[in-house]
Amino acid sequence: MSPYTVFMDIDGTLVGESQYPSKRVVDTIAKYRAQGHRFFIASGRPLFSASMMADRIGPDLDIICSNGTVTRIGGQVEAQHLSTNALEGIWRVAKQYDLPQYFFTLEKVMYLTPLPAAVSADGKHRIAGEDPSKYVAIETLEQLRANAGKIINAIAIDPDLEKIAKARVAMNALPDVDASSSYADNIEITAHGVNKATAILRVCQELNQPLARTMAFGDGSNDLEMLKTVHYGIAMGNANEKVKAATKFHTADLEHDGVAVALDKFLGGAAED
Repeated sequence: MSPYTVFMDIDGTLVGESQYPSKRVVDTIAKYRAQGHRFFIASGRPLFSASMMADRIGPDLDIICSNGTVTRIGGQVEAQHLSTNALEGIWRVAKQYDLPQYFFTLEKVMYLTPLPAAVSADGKHRIAGEDPSKYVAIETLEQLRANAGKIINAIAIDPDLEKIAKARVAMNALPDVDASSSYADNIEITAHGVNKATAILRVCQELNQPLARTMAFGDGSNDLEMLKTVHYGIAMGNANEKVKAATKFHTADLEHDGVAVALDKFLGGAAED
């Protein structure tokens, strides 16, 4: 069988609260990599966080991160940036709704308001963990504008789901950004027209990989375009109902090693439809 390229979300797909993939998932991915299949992380996380997770899955794993804004292929990193207009719009909405708003560069996290104590440790992992050296406070719009050439994407996380839903509508109304969500409590923001799916198309073109030999795993709404772009878009058993309804293929949930189950079915069993 000719090789597949497989794209895998992290949170809710490869790892849960422990932040470590199961031995079965790690061993199964290693088995199919040894057979010549190529694997990518495809996450909303920033590069430094996605890289850490990739290392827990296997050596030299390729990466799509920051919801398609950044790619690392064979160690080479490419990134797209939010425009000054986009940053100004995000600032206005974040201030209007008093959001804990974060902006990512390749190395740092800039924040307008830190996460409230009520937000879980899992929510903190979705940003940059507990390392204080990764965080830089942004106190003025001028500071934010000065980093326009460095900031690649952004996220807001708030436990007030009614507020975050209203803010999500406002973010999506901005002309220079796209806003999606991996969980109900967040807004994941990229430059307009940039997402995991567009990154996959770029990667496949660069690698001369036919889409007929692609597969992806995800559980959140920010995975939808990715799952609909590849040949086998596989929803985790714990995926939200919108994701399940939009995908033809489903697997077991995270706790029952859904990624490993599907890899054995599709690559081990060589389903070709």
